[in-house]
Amino acid sequence: MKENINQKITGYNNNKGLKYIQVHLKKYQLLMNTFIPEEVSWLKKIFITIDFVCCVVKYGAGINDYFQYNFYKRKAIDRKNFIVGRKWKKIIKICNGKVNQSLFDDKSQFNRVYLKYLGREWLDLDECNYEEFEKFLQKHSKVICKIKQGSGGNGIEIFDSDKSKNLEENYTELKKNHVILEELIEQQKEMAEFNPSSVNTMRLVTIKEGEEVYLMNAVFRTGNGEGCTDNFHHYGLAALIDVKTGIVYTPAVDKENHQYIIHPLSKKQIIGFNIPNWNDIVDTVKDAAKVMPNVRYVGWDIALNTEGKACIIEGNCASDPDITQMPDQIGKWDQYKKIIKKYK
Repeated sequence: MKENINQKITGYNNNKGLKYIQVHLKKYQLLMNTFIPEEVSWLKKIFITIDFVCCVVKYGAGINDYFQYNFYKRKAIDRKNFIVGRKWKKIIKICNGKVNQSLFDDKSQFNRVYLKYLGREWLDLDECNYEEFEKFLQKHSKVICKIKQGSGGNGIEIFDSDKSKNLEENYTELKKNHVILEELIEQQKEMAEFNPSSVNTMRLVTIKEGEEVYLMNAVFRTGNGEGCTDNFHHYGLAALIDVKTGIVYTPAVDKENHQYIIHPLSKKQIIGFNIPNWNDIVDTVKDAAKVMPNVRYVGWDIALNTEGKACIIEGNCASDPDITQMPDQIGKWDQYKKIIKKYK
């Protein structure tokens, strides 16, 4: 596979009109170059392109779906079992009514409603003055700074007040960007060992049906470098967790489908890792899933603090199924179909 230089292979195209088409064409070429070996003949590549168009029409697959799930290698009976764009939207529509939910899209709103699950202090710069900002940083000199409307690991960085030359200027600049500040989570020792520079987390996907909360899938995520997040769409790694035992049972993968049995930097073994305090983590997300009865499909990002307590980082009401299907390359549509049909 070629190194990705010109454009990320992650994310989705929110442009319109001609720009939408241009971005899609560039992305298709990028993913073709990334996933298809150079030695493949031009005739085969033409066939792949035709096949891709057919998959868009027949299955509602997107560009990412086609390449990251290796559709170009699969038969129809296998392809139909993957949750691709059309089925993903169907899950969201049936369970949540719509893709965008202000409570989950705005980090400050989310933190207020799910305060008891956060396990950390936080501050909304849109609703505080300089004195409150200064007092917060006196207590927590190094904090996570998050843009309220950010997603996919975007707009997140560490702010260290000890390195600030002019705190008032920092306050003014941060306030313009509509951010929240959060106390840094000190991680549970075993989790931190995978990649110490990032908060390594779990993604647990739940669907609520009546008073029953189903834990559909669970994913272990770790950073892969110097970044402060473990986000899969920002070069992080992801591996599947057995929802009953809390044991990681697949190798980890990155967005280019490279597999890792051990972490490439820390050399700590990934497959077979037993997530600490798994039952408490499951209890936490199942309890949180009952808070908003009209939002039934959520992917919960969970970190463990030094005491092993589950801390909810955020909830994703349009949780991308790529992270639950890429590590084992097995489609999950049949599993979800059995649950969501109960809403019809």
